[in-house]
Amino acid sequence: MKKFTLNTLALVCATVLTGCGDSETNIVELPPTIIEDTDDHSEEVGKGRLAIAAADQAVVHIFNLEDNNLVESITLTNPAEYLYASPENRYAVAVQRSFDTVEFVDGGVWQELHGDHYDQHNDDPVLSNFALFDVKPTHYVPRGDQTVVFFDGNKDTGVNASLSILTDDSISAEQTVANHDFDTYLHGTAEIRGDYVLTTLRDSDSESSLPESIAILELHNDHFHQEQILETTCPALHGSFQNETHIAFGCSDGVLAIEQQGNVFSEYKISNPTSFAEGVRIGSLTGSAESNIMIGTASSEFYLIDLAAQDITQYNWQAEDDLTSVTYGFDGHNEHLLILDSKGYLNVFPAEDNWQLEERFQVFDNLAVDATPSIVASKADDLIYIINEQQVTAVDLHEGEVVNSFELNFTPGNAAWLGIAVEEEHEH
Repeated sequence: MKKFTLNTLALVCATVLTGCGDSETNIVELPPTIIEDTDDHSEEVGKGRLAIAAADQAVVHIFNLEDNNLVESITLTNPAEYLYASPENRYAVAVQRSFDTVEFVDGGVWQELHGDHYDQHNDDPVLSNFALFDVKPTHYVPRGDQTVVFFDGNKDTGVNASLSILTDDSISAEQTVANHDFDTYLHGTAEIRGDYVLTTLRDSDSESSLPESIAILELHNDHFHQEQILETTCPALHGSFQNETHIAFGCSDGVLAIEQQGNVFSEYKISNPTSFAEGVRIGSLTGSAESNIMIGTASSEFYLIDLAAQDITQYNWQAEDDLTSVTYGFDGHNEHLLILDSKGYLNVFPAEDNWQLEERFQVFDNLAVDATPSIVASKADDLIYIINEQQVTAVDLHEGEVVNSFELNFTPGNAAWLGIAVEEEHEH
């Protein structure tokens, strides 16, 4: 596994990498470390910034959400195929999967503790000298103040898979927290649980790149020791999520649920419904840290995975029979599922009410048949940003209305909200 922390070397390599330098991943974050709110804190931290990668250029544009003006355009080594926020939202993580590269853009908005108060920084965005180089970075799984970057490796070249753990502090220090190497390539993932990481294993004799087993790793300084391989298998594993007590993985034959009690992990399989056609399976999992009902997707349909009742049922979310989901996401506190439907309405479902419809309001008068909008949530307030074609629309979830919009002069790719997370100030 090749990972480098770059200082002056980065400048040399960037010059060389001008000539040097697959599957859909739905990422839902558990809440990061947050600053306890005060009466005027949300005014202090501001609305943050929006990082938007250009779809066809090696550039990330950073916008100030106070006035929607462009702050800076940062040139990457290669186009960003995925763009995520770092665990505490200071950095835009630019994953360049086809080029075996992950770069980090410092968004410039962050806080540092000084005695009994925080000093806020609103600096110019800049490309970090730190980067990761390994084969096929694919799944990015943030949990709390840490994240996993999973590298798939390559069957054809014989490069094995690996994973790295990062925090905002480690990115600032230009280093990883810990790394782990696998003994084969695999299209895998991992879930962080304190000093443990639950990750995936693939039989090296398998014809599939998908894993079928779960291993429990324990952190030892900058590396991991494998403590256990769960007995229950998870064929063709893809997709994972966790709440406060359980970790779940999507399998071809159902969902593997794992309960943690201290350092003891026990598992059970929730079988696919008999109504599933052959080949249909839960391929992604999302939800809320405080809900025992996770949301899975299979063949573009939503399903509810009830960890307590141990069953999987179709999620009848539509307020009208002819609606389809155009895109979906969550609010910045992971308390509401948001589905933008084919008639341009945003449907809001609270986790505390077992994902039942709370409100529905119109955002767009009409959407193109082939529209592929994306939802980016702020962690500083109740705003979300819907990027549709070359327009960014800001929506206030508390008021249930569009508050403003602005136009882009480039074709947008992925986007991420950057800034300082605060506690929610009111209930919905």
